[in-house]
Amino acid sequence: MLRTLLFASLLTLAAAPAHAFEDYQETRVLGMGGASRAFAIGGAGPLINPSGMSLAKTYTVEGGYEYAHQFSDNFLHASVVDSTSEYNIAGGLYYTYHFSDRAGAVGHGHEAGLAISLPFGEILAMGATIKYAHLTGADTFPDSHDGGVTFDIGATVKPIKTLSFGVVGANLYDLHDGQFPRGSTYGAAYIPLPNLLVALDGRTNLDPDNYGRKGTSVMAGGDFTIAERVAVRLGGGYDAATGAGYLTLGVSGLSEIGAFDAGLRQDITRGDLAPGVPASLQTVLGVSLRLFVPGQQLDQRLQSF
Repeated sequence: MLRTLLFASLLTLAAAPAHAFEDYQETRVLGMGGASRAFAIGGAGPLINPSGMSLAKTYTVEGGYEYAHQFSDNFLHASVVDSTSEYNIAGGLYYTYHFSDRAGAVGHGHEAGLAISLPFGEILAMGATIKYAHLTGADTFPDSHDGGVTFDIGATVKPIKTLSFGVVGANLYDLHDGQFPRGSTYGAAYIPLPNLLVALDGRTNLDPDNYGRKGTSVMAGGDFTIAERVAVRLGGGYDAATGAGYLTLGVSGLSEIGAFDAGLRQDITRGDLAPGVPASLQTVLGVSLRLFVPGQQLDQRLQSF
């Protein structure tokens, strides 16, 4: 037992953070339990499904911060997404900085991406994100690379106005790094009422992360807008990377020129760092500020999300 505990302690200090770049989520997506790949409009598009940028006309500038306490992970994120062209051709840019300090083991990471989305009629949109990452210190891992260039390709199908489906191939160029495993993500989104969105997603990693895990994660959530000024979110799911179940909450305050978003994820079941050695429960907190370019915005319901 002592040997197992020692191994788990060394793994915790030496391995790349469990909350890696692929786990960073835009604040609204965080509040939805991570489920939004079939309705990834605005700043969510370049991160989880670039084709979603063509679902609505919007020009949004966004900045966000996220903190995960288990490994003292800090993320700073900024993005610009413009889908206001006459033909709904959309483009987006983003940058994410990661910093962690675990018992003196300091890690830094940088990721930048460029996304484009093209609609094909009213039913189908296709998109791609090319991204570059560079990792140093504790963000690297033995026998892994320190980053590189990879890409995602996504599609959104909208057979009717209130229902959409999304699928994405993630990190399709293999970086041989557990922070960027190749995989597939997929989801469905339904808008039964003008102010209500519900979504269900899955994510299957084809490569192991730095803890040797693959598996399929399941995410679900809902978004409800009140009086076109406040949006509340509730979600949850199972994270295959940590082996934990979790619940999420989110809220947004809305105006004509921008929005403030907050999201919280709390693990409710424990995963294992090593066989027989449970990990601590993870808490993730995210906040963001969105600015809307005047005269180029979609209706208030979609601004809330």
